[in-house]
Amino acid sequence: MEPTVLLHGPDAGQVAIDLIRKLELRNIQLDAVLQLTQAINYNFSNAALIEIYRYLLTEELRIRRFLLYVQEPEWKRYGARHIEPKAYPEHPDKLFPYRALGPLNKDLQLLFPGFELVMPVIHKQDPIAFVLLGDIEQEDTDVRKEILSYVQGVTNILAVANENRKLQEQQHQQEKISHELALAAQMQGMLIPDALPDDTRIEMSAVYLPHRDVGGDYYDVVPVNKEELVFCIADVSGKGIPAALLMSNFQANLRALIKYHPNLRSLLAELNRAVLAITKGEKFITMFIAKLHRETGLLKYISAGHVPPLLCRKGVVEELKAGTTILGMFPELPFLHVGKVQLEPGDTLIAFTDGVSENNNYRGYAFGSEGVEQILKENEGAAVGVLNKSLLTALLQHKGNKEFDDDVTILSLRFKA
Repeated sequence: MEPTVLLHGPDAGQVAIDLIRKLELRNIQLDAVLQLTQAINYNFSNAALIEIYRYLLTEELRIRRFLLYVQEPEWKRYGARHIEPKAYPEHPDKLFPYRALGPLNKDLQLLFPGFELVMPVIHKQDPIAFVLLGDIEQEDTDVRKEILSYVQGVTNILAVANENRKLQEQQHQQEKISHELALAAQMQGMLIPDALPDDTRIEMSAVYLPHRDVGGDYYDVVPVNKEELVFCIADVSGKGIPAALLMSNFQANLRALIKYHPNLRSLLAELNRAVLAITKGEKFITMFIAKLHRETGLLKYISAGHVPPLLCRKGVVEELKAGTTILGMFPELPFLHVGKVQLEPGDTLIAFTDGVSENNNYRGYAFGSEGVEQILKENEGAAVGVLNKSLLTALLQHKGNKEFDDDVTILSLRFKA
């Protein structure tokens, strides 16, 4: 057995004091970890956690000066009670080079006067907290190391708890956004016609695939009277909820104005003014709108900066280009032409948004109106539902594994009378 060494003299008292201090530190450390973990488990606020942290460092460990930077998600500063955090830099970017505990260099001592050490907290290779320390009332090397180790531990607990809180809040926010998007998509679905004409005179079919949960494309069919109907397809600049909100407003204006403007020319002029009043020229809408007399087959139309629809008659395809410029950019449309076509039995018209024609494959080649024309010719005589399905299949094959770049909307009509 090794002999027991008993110390006597003046050093014995200091050794005993140091041992007591180390035991006190370990008790403090255990108690602090317990306090912090309980506070985290009870979902205390960040302010409450910071208050516990401040008490532990200043009262228990007797560290008179500390400055804590925490990302939540913006960087925030906290300090000991006699420290004014606003007196120090708002952002700790100058501390980013530190990856471990170390002394402040001379430049940083000027930037952070009164502090000696910087202690970073690194999470997934990124700094999420820094604590600067000064006036540590302990000269014994071993005790000082233990204090710093303890500070590192509780700072890590605090910073990681803050990071977890941020992730939970982000997840909660994402779930809220997803729920709101689902509701928005449901509401937008209510604006899309759930039934299109299919009788002895005309047959219509449509496809609508928003790029996201909600989109900025729109199509509609509105009976004017027993013999006439108006149908349209439109595309708002931009994507997502802003585009969907503008489009829903546009639909409301369209349906309200149709009653008072049976003439397409005056209808488009009013729609243009309505869009401009809402968007102040920061957004625009492209649109194709047509009025069809069901019995005679007379089709009047305006294409407002929209991709020209295609009309197929006995294997010959033509574009319907007559019209005007985009809606929502000018107080008065600079020109406005109404096109006229006399439909004949068997004629097929297909209108689509640029999400169809500008759909790119992995090489960057667009599907183009030429791709739509080919499908239209191949399906001449087929039901318009079959035509739309064939076009959608061709688009899917063209894009391959990549996602659609934009909303995809198709509206087809066959004249039978």
